[in-house]
Amino acid sequence: MTPEQKAYIAGIIDGEGSIMLIRFHKNQFPAPCVSVSSTSFELLEWIQEKTGCGKTNSKKNYKLFN
Repeated sequence: MTPEQKAYIAGIIDGEGSIMLIRFHKNQFPAPCVSVSSTSFELLEWIQEKTGCGKTNSKKNYKLFN
């Protein structure tokens, strides 16, 4: 991965993401987790391809008011 790609991914995480510690099971130590919310599925797939890790999910947004 080039330094430019690393900087771009860092900017995406800074602008649309978060870094947190998550405990997946009660008896485990917390593990770092990076989450990015984006409307572009292609961008998330590109990040996954470049970093070689992660998984992508899609969530449906619902309108609360008419």
